[in-house]
Amino acid sequence: MKNPYSDETFLARWLNGSLDAKEKIAFEKSEDYRKYVTIINKIDTLDSPEYKKDKIFRAIKNDIVRNKKNTSLIPNWSYGIAATLLALIGLFFFFNKATTHTTDYGEQITIKLLDGSEVILNSKSELSFKESDWKNNRKVTLSGEAFFKVKKGSDFLVETASGNVKVIGTEFNVNTQKDFFEVICHEGKVKAIGYNSNEAILVKGKAFRVANNSVENWETPTTKPSWISGETTFTNTPLKQVIFSLENQFKITFNKDKIDQNQRFTGSYNHENIELALKTIFVPMEISYTFNNENNIVLVKE
Repeated sequence: MKNPYSDETFLARWLNGSLDAKEKIAFEKSEDYRKYVTIINKIDTLDSPEYKKDKIFRAIKNDIVRNKKNTSLIPNWSYGIAATLLALIGLFFFFNKATTHTTDYGEQITIKLLDGSEVILNSKSELSFKESDWKNNRKVTLSGEAFFKVKKGSDFLVETASGNVKVIGTEFNVNTQKDFFEVICHEGKVKAIGYNSNEAILVKGKAFRVANNSVENWETPTTKPSWISGETTFTNTPLKQVIFSLENQFKITFNKDKIDQNQRFTGSYNHENIELALKTIFVPMEISYTFNNENNIVLVKE
């Protein structure tokens, strides 16, 4: 079969911008052109450093030379296409790869980021970020709760399903669940942006929350989250979030059909003793709790 292009490095030269006018016009009319443009567009959408086409050209050309065969049922020019495709797909997955950290029930881990910033991840939480573009784009994605100690530098962005936090260098806590977004500033200044575009600028001791489409602000004297030291504290927090915290800490579930999960709780519980934690939260709220089995508890309003 005749090579439809002028030589085996045709596609590599296209990537490098080295085609002459005649070659370029002919190629842009082909079906292959549309396919390769689709791949290039996919790569261009990546949040990654700009790749160098001349390096790709050299790598692909070397690949073609290594894989060239004198006799084959497959035409030689197809190896060039395959090499180009593999190189592009390889770039796509390399630049799109994220580093992810997760915690189990009752577990906390400390993560050192590439710029020296530190993240303490609370139980049943997940943090991910891309190392490849960290110098240009300090951005992490969070599900659950974490305490951040951010080194000064370029903008630092925390993205969550319920809202975002933007800072330069500071210490703050983020707790995000479905229909719940809470940010407490412990040092410096942060900008919290909840869903529905609710936002606030927070300085040390200020807190911001969006729960069930309701925006709340309050003050706290704490210098760091209490959960880091083994005790979780709540300030006028919906009971639904308090229960969610208990589930993540002790690996238990609750039957909540007979209580109002929207009522508010202010107080704390200790991570060491589940019985004491249940008594501390539910007795003042006049809610009885009964173990249905080892890992399930039934709640009933008294």
